[in-house]
Amino acid sequence: MSPSGAHLEVWLLTAIEAALAGGAVLRAHWPMPRQVHEKGFRDWVTAADLAAQEAVVAVIRRHDPAHRVLGEEGTSQEEAREAMAQGIVWVVDPLDGTTNFARRLPYFAVSVGLLVEGEPVVGVIYAPLQDMLFTAARGRGAFLNGRPIRVSETERLEQALIGLDWGHRNETREQVLAWLSRLAVRCQTVRAIGSAALGMAYVAAGWLDLYFHLALQPWDVAAAAVLVREAGGQMNRPDGSPWTFRDAGAVVSNGRLDRAVWALLGESSGR
Repeated sequence: MSPSGAHLEVWLLTAIEAALAGGAVLRAHWPMPRQVHEKGFRDWVTAADLAAQEAVVAVIRRHDPAHRVLGEEGTSQEEAREAMAQGIVWVVDPLDGTTNFARRLPYFAVSVGLLVEGEPVVGVIYAPLQDMLFTAARGRGAFLNGRPIRVSETERLEQALIGLDWGHRNETREQVLAWLSRLAVRCQTVRAIGSAALGMAYVAAGWLDLYFHLALQPWDVAAAAVLVREAGGQMNRPDGSPWTFRDAGAVVSNGRLDRAVWALLGESSGR
């Protein structure tokens, strides 16, 4: 199925409404005491995650009851990757940046993406405390609060602001450290974001020049992939080849730094 412009417009409006609904829930929970539960190694879930997912899914169901919805809470990574390959599928992260939220660091977002036959076509990322709404639909550009955004024009690694996130497993963190040992001494500076969706949105907006995450989940990136592409960015695997939804690791950039980055990383990137 190749969605028409009319389909994309309707789906984008649905995604915006859903993300705003989830964001309203997160804002309401922000001043409350935290109810945090461990669902895996270094992996938390809060009452806010669950409540926001209910709000997001309710909006999608009201508009598109026949569409499949995959939310982070209650969906395995394997199930999500398999289900995203066929049909029309909404992929939702109700609270990307749960650790930030739980520790009261104000950097987290709702992510709502739509895939058609495995292809990301609509993406919305909403940071409720900053009231920043990132939106994109295939072939229609990327926007922040209604204004067009574009990746940066930084070409020299020495001028690059690089973002990253750690992942949960020790093996992943060791790989991140191997990359950092090469990148940090060459770039302008480095930031750990705590939200993959926001890290990629910041690249799309030109605030970061490059962002990498070596242990992404499908709901981390479903919306951001549309945003990055429509803002003129690039997404690659850690070895420099084109990224797909089957890949856990991704390097997101403005497209101008790639040659310098891969040349620097060399063996540590697996190339």
